[in-house]
Amino acid sequence: MSLARGRPHPLLAALVCIGPVLAAAQNAAPPASSQNQPGTYLDREIEGLSPDVAPANGQPLHYDADGLPRFLRLETRLGTQPFDTERRTRLGYAVFGLLETPNHGTLSLDGSYAPQAGRGTLTLRQRGLPWTGGWQANHELGVISTLAPDVSHQPSRIYVPSAILQGLSAEWENPGKGLQLQAVTGQPGRLEGLPTSGFRTLAGRRSSLGVQWHANADAGATDPLLGWTMALRHEDATGVSALDQPTLASDFVDANSTQLVLRHATSDLRIQGQMINTQASNLNGSRNGLWLDAEWDDGPRTHGLGLFRLDPDLSWAQQPMPSDIAGTYFRTSWRTRQWSAEASIDWLHAVSGRASNGLYATGSARWRLGRGSSLGTGLSVRDYDGRAWDSYGDWRWQNDWGTSGLRLELAGGQNQVGSQKLIYDQDWTVPQGYSLSTSLGLGRLGASSATGEAAQSLWSGALNLGAPLSSNAELRASINTEQGSGNSRRWGLNLGANWRINTHWSLEGQFNRSSGQSLTPVSINPLAPPLPAVTTNADRSFYAVLRYEQQAGSRSAPLGGQAQDGGGRVEGTVYFDANRSGTQEASESGAPGVTVYLDNRYAVRTDAQGRFEFPFVGSGPRTVGVRNETLPLPWTVVDEGQVKIDVRLRETTRLSIPVQRSSGN
Repeated sequence: MSLARGRPHPLLAALVCIGPVLAAAQNAAPPASSQNQPGTYLDREIEGLSPDVAPANGQPLHYDADGLPRFLRLETRLGTQPFDTERRTRLGYAVFGLLETPNHGTLSLDGSYAPQAGRGTLTLRQRGLPWTGGWQANHELGVISTLAPDVSHQPSRIYVPSAILQGLSAEWENPGKGLQLQAVTGQPGRLEGLPTSGFRTLAGRRSSLGVQWHANADAGATDPLLGWTMALRHEDATGVSALDQPTLASDFVDANSTQLVLRHATSDLRIQGQMINTQASNLNGSRNGLWLDAEWDDGPRTHGLGLFRLDPDLSWAQQPMPSDIAGTYFRTSWRTRQWSAEASIDWLHAVSGRASNGLYATGSARWRLGRGSSLGTGLSVRDYDGRAWDSYGDWRWQNDWGTSGLRLELAGGQNQVGSQKLIYDQDWTVPQGYSLSTSLGLGRLGASSATGEAAQSLWSGALNLGAPLSSNAELRASINTEQGSGNSRRWGLNLGANWRINTHWSLEGQFNRSSGQSLTPVSINPLAPPLPAVTTNADRSFYAVLRYEQQAGSRSAPLGGQAQDGGGRVEGTVYFDANRSGTQEASESGAPGVTVYLDNRYAVRTDAQGRFEFPFVGSGPRTVGVRNETLPLPWTVVDEGQVKIDVRLRETTRLSIPVQRSSGN
């Protein structure tokens, strides 16, 4: 939540409140103490096995196992705000605290504060609060995302947007009865970046209520949505505006939307229907949207069929979404150990008659030529409201140098900048602890009606480097450039380093420099969120972080596991997969500020480089996922945004989660 001058800072007040709680936790007995409680997991060191992480500075590693499990991170940040033309140096503070309790769930605090600006963010979370009758509750206060029933997160041809709020939310779940209740209210806004995360409020207020009921619920079922599921959600927006600084009375709009979801699923068939009704003060009458999605399994193949109709000027409580379009679609996918292929086709027409009937089709395939070699190809074609197409082909193979990739991208059509690009990527084999990847591209851009630029040739290059400076220090560097024969020229430099001073203290710094501008590709998918072409801007910024971390206490079980299971560590990166290759290339950056979920229960937020971690996770199969709510448009999750992993005892599991521009395949 925003922190205003002249008042006691909520962040400081929260620290004052949580301090005694953490102190009391240090002296409190854990729910299943590490030595005296039967059935508690003890992570005994195997004889002759070196620890995962070497103690800093050669000092013996001491861990305080007394009290409830708890974690505290304090940061002092100094730096400049990205894209700040005045380049003012700002000082900021951040805190993250977590306390696991046996009777009150997991309590956490995540906040930041910038004294010079007099603002910051604060989020308080309580997850997994046990209640009588099989109920569990999740509560959030501060900077939060709007909630939606679980069934509405299932894959669908139509995407319903969400908002970031400064407010509070409550979610109550009873798996045994198949019930889920949600309530959210707050002021909309958007997050701002380093050196401290700020929240810029926007006009108006949003409130929503949601309920989901699942018939024949089974709390232990592998798929909790088998059978019949129904959900209802209503959101009310008062005095909201599409402008950052509205001034006229006509700039403010009151709107409300209602969504009804009905789903039936068996082991091999899934059918889901959704309906939206929207009313707004700037519209005469209401606007409706209706779509139906069906999916069924056929051995190694999965097929889908659906239809949709979205009225002109349809929105979700004044948040933009696809509108003025109707049609049907068919899609299919085929996956084996050697082959994978998928295709879809939409037959479309405009509800208002502004465009003639047309279609949109996509297809892609990948096959493994051998253990370290694969070929892939893809094509998207639109013949609706103008014609456009894009395609790619890539070949990836392993060699003595590492892993190589050759990619050809072609695009063209009406109101579309034609382009041809050939890109060579190389992930180099380097000594343990190092990482090196490079990218080199050649291409040509056609004339742009958006910028008025003539056709031009271009070349691009990128390099990512990670190198240990010592046993406790690491250097990271990223350089990228794109040079065209016209005005499309840019380059960027990102330098970062971190130093683990000891087991509690660390120092991290980063410098960013970019110059020039280039055209950002726009999706040709007619159902993608409506966004214009944008260009990158020049920037020079830096930040430094002094970080203190402390972890202590003994839990009765790892996250998501049982007391006797033991556990490991999960860490990874969420990144912008710009070329849709499924692999993070040298030119692709991490996605900051994205919420990552473990087993749809535990949540963390990515840092400025898109990194995240869960320090102690129960052994066995787990699910790590990302939802569209916390991604910037037009980026969306891939394959439902979930990655299946197998956590092994005393080991670190690393993964990368790509997000891609919406394109409909």
